[in-house]
Amino acid sequence: MRLHADFLKRHPGGPSIRARFDLDLGRFCVTVLFGPSGCGKTTVLRVLSGLERPEGGAIRLDGETWFQAERNGWLDPARRRVGHVFQDSALFPHLTVAENVGYGLRTWSAGARAARVQELLERVGVVELARRRPGALSGGQKQRVALARALAPKPRLLLLDEPFAALDRPAAEQLRRELRTLLQAEAMPALVVTHHRGDALSLGDRLLLMDQGRILQDGRPEEVLTGLAGADGPGAESIVRARCAGRVEGLLRLEAGSAVLFAADPGAVGEQAHLCIRSEGVALERPGSGLLSHRNVLPVRVLDLLQEGALTRVRLDGGFPLEALLTTWACNDLQVKVGDSLQALVKATAIRVIPIHD
Repeated sequence: MRLHADFLKRHPGGPSIRARFDLDLGRFCVTVLFGPSGCGKTTVLRVLSGLERPEGGAIRLDGETWFQAERNGWLDPARRRVGHVFQDSALFPHLTVAENVGYGLRTWSAGARAARVQELLERVGVVELARRRPGALSGGQKQRVALARALAPKPRLLLLDEPFAALDRPAAEQLRRELRTLLQAEAMPALVVTHHRGDALSLGDRLLLMDQGRILQDGRPEEVLTGLAGADGPGAESIVRARCAGRVEGLLRLEAGSAVLFAADPGAVGEQAHLCIRSEGVALERPGSGLLSHRNVLPVRVLDLLQEGALTRVRLDGGFPLEALLTTWACNDLQVKVGDSLQALVKATAIRVIPIHD
């Protein structure tokens, strides 16, 4: 099953959203819709779920038309079988946790409904809260219940709009670690909206980069986000997948391509992780210059030089793609040229480790 979306949504006095993409609903895949606040990400979700109607284009799932502007075609939200998790959980305050989760199962038999509710309460870790009402829950507990409620009817697609935005960071990190495992257990294709690159790297198999109402790029999260300045951290980063090969004196030993790096251990890191390396934390020197032993030292080859005002971005091959951001006078002093063999000094504090939970 492939969902094809190509639509135009206009906001009176505001931006126009023009989105075109395909989603494969026949297999498990987490697609991340990534971009700054106000770029139109939430609008895309609301159009897919049927909460907003676009002015142009079409949305189709194989032979089923969800929206067709030319023929005034429209499929009601209930018939699309799409689950939606909002930023603020949007639970029914007068219902218990169990009643919220079972709300979309009213056509099921009592036995099947009770079994499905119990199954999901156990999976999201709130089974002991079944009789409580939302007012007695923490933010993280509410979002878990909202997730269970959206999954209960077994939708064809799950939409999650900044699912961790209303949570404090420890609660967000905990739920993020568990979310992909839960989606895999349900074999549930999902589209997740976020502006946090840690969420994108931990959860996503695919990333759609959005800005100013347009989808600009489509690819693997680490490929799209490399060199992109993000809202959750200063400057641009090189992003690479690495294997965790142990711990040395409190630091993680990480193998990325042919390179070995050491970085601070954030905890809960399995065998695989993404490394986000700030370009400002990478220095370059000629071999034999006398290096400090506590730094990560990589042999690198210069691929390209990009002038950015008083700075120069140096693209490197160090066994994986790497960027260094230097002052132009520093590049001139080193006489850096394309093809040069240099040494990159990467501060351990410039490396952020994002666990991957396959």
